[in-house]
Amino acid sequence: MKRIALLVTIFLLVACQKDQKGYTISANTTGFEDGTMVYVNAISQSQRPIIIDSVAIQQEKFEIVLPPPESNDFNYLTFNNTQGNVLFLAENTPIKMTIYKDSLRSSIIKGGSENELFFTYLNTIQKYAKEKLELNNQYQIATKLGASDKVQKITAQREKLIEKEKQFRKNLSEKNTNSLISIMAITDLLNLKAISAKEAKTKYTAVDDTLKSTRLGKNLNQLINNAITIASQKKIDIGVAAEDFSAPTPKGKMLSLKESMGKITIIDFWASWCRPCRMENPNVVRLYNKYHDKGLNIIGVSLDKKQEAWTKAINDDNLNWNHVSNLQFWQEPIARKYGVRSIPATFILDEKGNVIAKNLRGAALENKISELLGQKAL
Repeated sequence: MKRIALLVTIFLLVACQKDQKGYTISANTTGFEDGTMVYVNAISQSQRPIIIDSVAIQQEKFEIVLPPPESNDFNYLTFNNTQGNVLFLAENTPIKMTIYKDSLRSSIIKGGSENELFFTYLNTIQKYAKEKLELNNQYQIATKLGASDKVQKITAQREKLIEKEKQFRKNLSEKNTNSLISIMAITDLLNLKAISAKEAKTKYTAVDDTLKSTRLGKNLNQLINNAITIASQKKIDIGVAAEDFSAPTPKGKMLSLKESMGKITIIDFWASWCRPCRMENPNVVRLYNKYHDKGLNIIGVSLDKKQEAWTKAINDDNLNWNHVSNLQFWQEPIARKYGVRSIPATFILDEKGNVIAKNLRGAALENKISELLGQKAL
């Protein structure tokens, strides 16, 4: 009986030692010379990359046994004399890779539920990015041709696609609260300003506590706290009176918001260097031309640094409304007063100067102005 107990103990010890060995990466490679070194890199809690192991490629293959990951996080492979890396999630399960030297981003990683979810997320986001790029190209062509109906249609399509992508990220974060990819999706939503800091906090609270102690979990918590602090500092919101301001026009004269008011007024925060702003400008021009005679005024507040770039963009984009700027980039005092942290940003005011909507673009902006000044409003 004692002998049986001893054998069981030995078996358990051996099994435990096996579990302690960690996980294996097995890879087939294409394009690498024999002897090329492969380095396994991790990111420390202090955000610094560290090499945790290495192995040489032989006959277009390599295999390496790694220790069990201390926490959920990304690792990545780098290679001698090759730019780029191969990203994967360190999880305690065998991982198989197919790696192409000439296209590391096309490498195939299989193994583990976290890696499967991560690459599902990554591939879906890349698909949305490709669709948005195609729409942006169509938008630019339609704008140059002056096809306003097509511009409006493409703008609506783009808004729907952005909403669809946002919903995908939100659904993934809600259905996978035990996965690091949930943390990643919430981080992306917050960085893209697709959700508020308050909503991000709610989603973060729902994820497993083990994820909150990871590097990415701690980063997200800090990001949320910073966003909440910034949000609490904002003074201008829907339902409150807009603060008056004065700043130099392109000709150097002082102009105030009060002097620029119409029946409906848009304060448009933008800059010549802001690509989304420049892409939105044709839509705003069309809107202004359509509704200016009915009482729409616009005052543009630029976050430019150089007078020449600012005035050139105004002329190139045919922005025939009032413009002011202190040419102080992100230190623009009007932007700081209005709590603007990203551009384009818009505030829509009624004739009394109260904010009735904000941060509308594309079809959403046109629908709002149509509601206020269109035939139904008359």
